[in-house]
Amino acid sequence: MDYSSEVQKAIDSIENNLYDDIKLYDIAKKSHLSEFYFHRLFHKVTGETVMGYVRKRRLSKAAYDLKNTELTVLDIAVRYQFSCGESFTRAFKKMYEITPYEYRKSNKVINLYKKINVFSKHNVSMSMAA
Repeated sequence: MDYSSEVQKAIDSIENNLYDDIKLYDIAKKSHLSEFYFHRLFHKVTGETVMGYVRKRRLSKAAYDLKNTELTVLDIAVRYQFSCGESFTRAFKKMYEITPYEYRKSNKVINLYKKINVFSKHNVSMSMAA
């Protein structure tokens, strides 16, 4: 049985709730699957773990906000469910090799992690110029 449509529905739900506290249990429950099975299925279809995908999308949206809003770095961190500014800065630097503060002030171009479409053969990151 092909569960690609269930995975895409979960991705759409994640995208609509990036500001909220997202739990694997809740996503799996909407798909009427166990957490364990849903996690394996999601990874098989997307090549990503569920929470890894959530983190990458949040950081990508945060990078966009850093360049396109006047929100403080702490406000952006809180918006995307990071417990504190330090954890946000560590995660951002790990993904983009630059701190949020440095990125906001720079003209650096980074590859933003875009939403996965399981039915598309071209799931690539998009570049964002500062």
